[in-house]
Amino acid sequence: CIRDSINAEYGHGSTFAFHGSSIENWHSILRRGLLNASGTNLQVNGKAHGDGIYLSPRAETSFGYCKFRSDPQPVTQKSNDTSNGNRFLSSSNVLCIALCEVVKKDLRKNGDIWVQPVEDSVVTRFFFVYSGSIVYDAHGCYTESPEFIQEVERAMNVHL
Repeated sequence: CIRDSINAEYGHGSTFAFHGSSIENWHSILRRGLLNASGTNLQVNGKAHGDGIYLSPRAETSFGYCKFRSDPQPVTQKSNDTSNGNRFLSSSNVLCIALCEVVKKDLRKNGDIWVQPVEDSVVTRFFFVYSGSIVYDAHGCYTESPEFIQEVERAMNVHL
């Protein structure tokens, strides 16, 4: 767990945050990790809070970044459209977010928008795939909640 090693070595500690992205980005993210794409041709959204990897302590905020770029439908609308031949890649019915462990050093917090400029300071710990309207169940997830942190640490077996 980078939480323990970072805290022991540097005294910075870590926290958890969600990252949402369009489904077409996840193959690369899972293979290469999250990248600071600010100012590159990989940048999809703006950078109102500066360069870096954008995260949020609230799953609901990260779900807002899960839309397929050309898909005008709301992210929570259920669709059975399979006209493209591949139901899984139709973002009108599949949303993906990651729960990441983030080193606190250099992390900039602006309300529910957090920015970590250092790529090596963000590690995906869990990857969630939601179909249809199930995302409503995840909207209450808040990484700053002590109960949420305990549940994540229990799942990661941090305290064995």
